[in-house]
Amino acid sequence: MRRAGLALLLFGSIAIVVGTLNGYGSFFAWNGRHPVDSVVLGDAPIVRTLVPEPGRRYTVSVQVAFDRAGLETHDGATVVEAKMPLVVRVKDPAGTTRAEAVGWLDPREPPNVLYGQAAPNARSAELAPASSTQARWGRPVPELAAERLVGPFIASSAAPLSIAVDLGADRVGRVRIAERRLVVYDDALPPIIRNAIIVAAAGAGAVLTGVALLVASWFRRRGAPRKRGGIPAGGVV
Repeated sequence: MRRAGLALLLFGSIAIVVGTLNGYGSFFAWNGRHPVDSVVLGDAPIVRTLVPEPGRRYTVSVQVAFDRAGLETHDGATVVEAKMPLVVRVKDPAGTTRAEAVGWLDPREPPNVLYGQAAPNARSAELAPASSTQARWGRPVPELAAERLVGPFIASSAAPLSIAVDLGADRVGRVRIAERRLVVYDDALPPIIRNAIIVAAAGAGAVLTGVALLVASWFRRRGAPRKRGGIPAGGVV
């Protein structure tokens, strides 16, 4: 019993450390959105069907990735001039609009957000080939992309939702577009974080069980009768 308790205590402690370390960094790097669907957008409008999980929160994202080649920089940030008309509507089977965005996808105007414009630096993109995602010294070049979020909205039932997206052509024409895509997120924990929590919880259970076994073994040893020496009663010297 004592050996089993020590083994559970040891393996439980290791599981807690491993689960905590693996989940800690991933949890704080998580932006609260878990991708559940993605599709490349062409020139024509599309309608995408989403079968949601009831009670789960969803967010629609329209993203446009740009080619860094030939772009100017200002104060260490890549300058992206683009403007695309955008219409996004999320509707339920009854035709009720659950989320909507009508306007422009313009990296310079909120609520659009431009990512990757300042990293790693102005020279790194020039050092790497246009089709490469890695600079010559081995450091990855972050994607230069604009994003427009639509929502969030909560799915009240499992009824399919339609996501209509109409993203027009760039009206400025000063930057080459590498890819246009639609991404759907929910608020579920990513598997790496969920698995880390499970491992840490299992480790905590093993530690508690190991401590219980060690305590029981200690009381068992304390309560065991001790052998006494001497001459038994009625014996002859």
